[in-house]
Amino acid sequence: MKKSVKILHLISSLGLFGAENIALTLGEKIQGGGYESVIGALQHSGHPKAEIVIKAEERGIKTFSLKCNGRFDVGAIFRLKKYLVEAKVDILHTHNYKSDMIGACAAFLAKVPVIATAHGFTDVTHSVSFYEKLDRLVLRAFFSKVIVVTGEMLKNFPEGKKEVIANGVDIDQFSRDAQKREALRKNYQIKDNEILIGTVGRLSREKNQRMLLEALYPLMRDDDAIRVMVVGDGPKAEELKQFATARHLEDRIIFTGNMRDTVSVYSALDIFVLSSLTEGVPLTILEAMASKLPVVATRVGGIPEMINDDKTGLLVDAQDVCALRAKITNLIKNPGKRQQLAESASRFVKTSYSLKRMCAAYREAYKEVLN
Repeated sequence: MKKSVKILHLISSLGLFGAENIALTLGEKIQGGGYESVIGALQHSGHPKAEIVIKAEERGIKTFSLKCNGRFDVGAIFRLKKYLVEAKVDILHTHNYKSDMIGACAAFLAKVPVIATAHGFTDVTHSVSFYEKLDRLVLRAFFSKVIVVTGEMLKNFPEGKKEVIANGVDIDQFSRDAQKREALRKNYQIKDNEILIGTVGRLSREKNQRMLLEALYPLMRDDDAIRVMVVGDGPKAEELKQFATARHLEDRIIFTGNMRDTVSVYSALDIFVLSSLTEGVPLTILEAMASKLPVVATRVGGIPEMINDDKTGLLVDAQDVCALRAKITNLIKNPGKRQQLAESASRFVKTSYSLKRMCAAYREAYKEVLN
């Protein structure tokens, strides 16, 4: 009987964000049919078990924690090489720059084919920018295949090595739930007649939630029926809360922190906004579209491939606060427009960004790497 192909998904992780969710989804959905998955995470000091590992265990997926100290731990290379050999891993699949670098070296020593998914490059700090540039060199030199989530990434990459596989979303999982909508809005004392505008993501510089709050402030000042929900946590959390407090909006801008039940969030919202400075193919937009929400987003990364402006959503230039305010105002005043965009977005996601399509593409990529 032919044995299953064992794939180790490896990521350096301090939370449960877009890349982690894609790795988890692949690990879970590709199992069976000739494949076996392991979710591996670099174990940072002070974080004994990564959240992605905990989540994988909850889903019944095998896990592996790799002790790793500092930016680049040579010892981690040999520990990973030992695991690849002893666990008889057939393919190593890495998911960000630290796991790319350590994974490339370990896979070379273990003579295991290695594949990477580039989920996005943030250049959020000088230090991160340096490591991401180094990562691009490593991807070019040492990887059998590099998956990008949008054709805009790694434009000058060698032909045959780069492949575009857009992120996918489980459409059925994100059906709007009237009971969850009512429960969440009641929990946060949001009235039926109030418009709830929300965003989901890490509270960080590249996600730029400050732009959303700046766009909404004049509208909220003039209209008491507008509420805002900011879902997520991160280094910019305190700054964003101070923005709300300084403008006496702390009772109308809700900071929920991280929430696992995003279905309730999308069900409760009336408008979804993503005001990022940089993106790949953000899962939050796909989830919002699948949830039949009208979406307003910045024209960055792969977002213009996901949103046909004025048809499946609305686009604005990054940091154009006035344009964002105008688009949101249009949606607030036009319930019919919100409905039209939401229906079109839902149909588009079903045909172009389904989870089934994404998993099938990755299976083909694994076959190519093995052959």
